[in-house]
Amino acid sequence: MDEKGRTSLPKDFRSIIAQAERPAILTAKNGYLAIYLHADFERLLDSFRDLQISSRERLERLHAPHPLSLDKQGRLLIPPTLRRHAGLEREIMFLGVNDRIEIWDRARYAAEMQATSGDYDYHAGNLRDRAQ
Repeated sequence: MDEKGRTSLPKDFRSIIAQAERPAILTAKNGYLAIYLHADFERLLDSFRDLQISSRERLERLHAPHPLSLDKQGRLLIPPTLRRHAGLEREIMFLGVNDRIEIWDRARYAAEMQATSGDYDYHAGNLRDRAQ
């Protein structure tokens, strides 16, 4: 990622985003960013409507989706507020997880994996959250 917050998406992700209708990027509580296609984001909203969770928790999990677009070079511009939330510096990584693309700071991801390695309950909860 450059100093302006521009980054090239991996080719497979870039083609998905380029063809998508209204993709959005959201903050995630684990300190990463999540890119959702519009239809997947709508399903996520529906799943939260069905859950008996507070409006505050819903707001925290679905806080202000930012519209996403690519420039002519196929780069994604990540706004400063989102970069700060995810601690994104220069070394970032993209992960395809179920219905979203996760954007992690490489060091933060390594620390998260180290901190949670062997933590069955954490990973089971994470899988459950991702399945919703």
